[in-house]
Amino acid sequence: MKDYEFYLEDLKSKFGKIDHKKYYLSYSGGKDSHFLYWFIKEYLKDHDIEIVSCNTFMEHNQIQKRMERYADVIIHPSMKPLEIKEKHGSPCFSKMQDEMIDRYQRGSRSPSLMQFINGTKNNGNTMFKLNKQARELLLSDRLHRVSNKCCYYLKKEPFKKYEHISCKKAILGVRSTESILRKAQYTTCFNKNGKFTPLFDLTDEILDHIYEVYNIEIPPIYNMVSRTGCMGCPYGSKFGDTIAELRVLNKNQYNFVRSYFKESYQVLGISEVQTKMDI
Repeated sequence: MKDYEFYLEDLKSKFGKIDHKKYYLSYSGGKDSHFLYWFIKEYLKDHDIEIVSCNTFMEHNQIQKRMERYADVIIHPSMKPLEIKEKHGSPCFSKMQDEMIDRYQRGSRSPSLMQFINGTKNNGNTMFKLNKQARELLLSDRLHRVSNKCCYYLKKEPFKKYEHISCKKAILGVRSTESILRKAQYTTCFNKNGKFTPLFDLTDEILDHIYEVYNIEIPPIYNMVSRTGCMGCPYGSKFGDTIAELRVLNKNQYNFVRSYFKESYQVLGISEVQTKMDI
């Protein structure tokens, strides 16, 4: 049995541990969640697991169209992006760092927080600390209002409300290979709140092989970016995706994103780019 065949059978056994009628697939339209969609609908031939998407209106057009095509239910956030920015601030460095910055800017000076900010926890021998640029700007009061709440209100909160109404738990297409934080968070199929994360151990190599062997649909945007999410999100800058995303936006999208993330782009050095629609 080949590696990808073994993985698919192992994944099938993982799904055998849940009551399919009590779970839904959180479908973002991205590569990982669409693999799960394919696995559920084509490999398992399952009709009990509901496919649910949240349209934040910050997704690329190709991704929105996938949601409309494949989701059984489409939900929406209760707050708009500009409302979130005005109330909480905007994303900049990373989810974890922005969470700590947000706490500091709201007035917290707890010992654990200051250890994180100053990089003194465990004598500085930790990956979970504020980077030098963020620390210098924050402590000199030169940093704009920063927060990771954008992700929460645009994505997490709507799904929480849906789960409360439906009494179902989420199947998430998250993988531990995607970030250091996720590697620490996802070490098993089930996390503490009951969400099902069956892809936690899936590697890029096996995923790509399955996509190729079974000819699973991949949107053209993946020819330009390695992952999709909210258009132009600063969190993609470390992968080089933010600049790549800006180049494929239409003029209206580009102008909105440049305005919405303006302060974070300035801090991160993300400059103006020429969009395809502008050429």
